[in-house]
Amino acid sequence: MALELKKAQRSKAYLKLGMSAPSGGGKTLGALLIAFGLMKEKYPQEPDEFLWDKVAIIDTENMSGELYVDYTVPSTGFHVGHYNAVTLTAPFKADKYTQAIELCREAGIEVCIIDSTTHLWSGTGGLLEEQGNISKRTGNSYTAWRDITPQHSKFVEAMLQTPMHIIATMRAKQEYVQEKNQEGKSKVTKLGLEPEQRKGMEYEFTTFFEIDAEHNTFGSKDRSSIFDQQTFVITPDVGRKMMKWLMGGVTTAPEVVATAHKADSQTAVASMKEEIIDLCKALGGSKNKVLFALVKEYAPSGNPNSLTDETKIVELRNALLRMQELETV
Repeated sequence: MALELKKAQRSKAYLKLGMSAPSGGGKTLGALLIAFGLMKEKYPQEPDEFLWDKVAIIDTENMSGELYVDYTVPSTGFHVGHYNAVTLTAPFKADKYTQAIELCREAGIEVCIIDSTTHLWSGTGGLLEEQGNISKRTGNSYTAWRDITPQHSKFVEAMLQTPMHIIATMRAKQEYVQEKNQEGKSKVTKLGLEPEQRKGMEYEFTTFFEIDAEHNTFGSKDRSSIFDQQTFVITPDVGRKMMKWLMGGVTTAPEVVATAHKADSQTAVASMKEEIIDLCKALGGSKNKVLFALVKEYAPSGNPNSLTDETKIVELRNALLRMQELETV
């Protein structure tokens, strides 16, 4: 398919919302309130029972996600109805999550709450545990990520590409750093709450909310700009505002300005090879035995320039980028 240059436009889309909170912060209830608000804005004339039927929670928290059925919020009097649930238990494999998402889509669910994605990352049988087991078996922590990263990427792709509104929660923990004061003495400083998920996970979402222990929510990222850098308390009205923004997108096909009839693949391949060489240099070159072993998996001679298979060139580039990412974590 030829590349096309189009007039940019905001099309109708599905919400992809990430939420982090410490234990007891209210991420599960907050997600349910937002889910109801989304459906209330879309179906204003329908009864509450119909709206809750459109909501499902993928529960990894030992069925705690179902505790809010028929629950009345004390501060507002809002009543939570009977929503749907999928229960996941250990081991928390990525395939379980993707299958649960697909099950919800097939059942006609419109808002899927994943509560929580932390178990996929650091729970029993999760990706960190699996990476650790592979590292022990092979003695190589870098190459172990070659098996783990694709699983995490597949899960993220399922969240982002499935035609359904997704609210993904994750636990948050207090982060600290040790640094020197003016007298040269070491001191420990709080950095704030950090989601228990792969580094940078929050950037995958349309919007990301950080909830503190007092149930205050901060919009750390919001492409709709409605809640960006705002502090608020979650109510169904948050979901209503989001759905109103989502429904404001257009449905018409964009205007095509120009079409590239033939892509210069040779130029693209040459560019990737140059990037691979630069990455190898940045990672220590031939002095880095782990790096050298990785390169030889794709180019037996150890020289990336000898590669001619475009698929292997792309795979090696991605593997080197992951290695560089891990070195900076």
